[in-house]
Amino acid sequence: MAMATKDRNFLVLGVLSVLLAGAYVYQFWLPQRTVLAEQQAHVDSLLVINQRAKAELAQGRTRQLREEADRYAEDLAVMRQLVPTGNEVPALLEQVSTAARSVGLDISDVQPLPQLVGDTYDSYKYRMSVRGGYHQIGRMLTTIGSLQRIVAPINLSLAPTSADPRKSKNGRIQQIEARFEIQTYVARTAFVPPSRAKPAAEPASKPGER
Repeated sequence: MAMATKDRNFLVLGVLSVLLAGAYVYQFWLPQRTVLAEQQAHVDSLLVINQRAKAELAQGRTRQLREEADRYAEDLAVMRQLVPTGNEVPALLEQVSTAARSVGLDISDVQPLPQLVGDTYDSYKYRMSVRGGYHQIGRMLTTIGSLQRIVAPINLSLAPTSADPRKSKNGRIQQIEARFEIQTYVARTAFVPPSRAKPAAEPASKPGER
């Protein structure tokens, strides 16, 4: 009887243990597992949204950088037209001569002047003269100042000429001589520092010498 009672007690304890375990699983473990699963699903969705946002941001940033690079390239092209990297003397003088011929004048006595070296660009000057009417010279200088590259007429001096008015196309127009200079600019390329002279190598010491 004692053994039967003992076995019955063990059986009751076993049943109670199973019931307690089931109650724990039902009351605590399953709800917590559900909460954890929901939280994990929420985290996964946040990761997906984050990755998508990063991709969209990178795509938008790339597009923005490309647009900025295009604008900088356009600005640089305009700057290269205003201030080229080469002096291009023949082309420059041809443009000035064309500006003079457009109003019926001819440039003469072209003289290059010393170059002025700057940090980012160099300045070139040319002295020249032209003869014609006051309004013709004014229109010519305006055209020169409106060239695609920066060309500034400076140091203008006017003087009446002693030419025979009968040889002029219009004898009623007083011919004057204009002497002036044009100044233009050339962008400097990347500065390359001059190579320094290497120190002379020390003579090899003879055996026994220090």
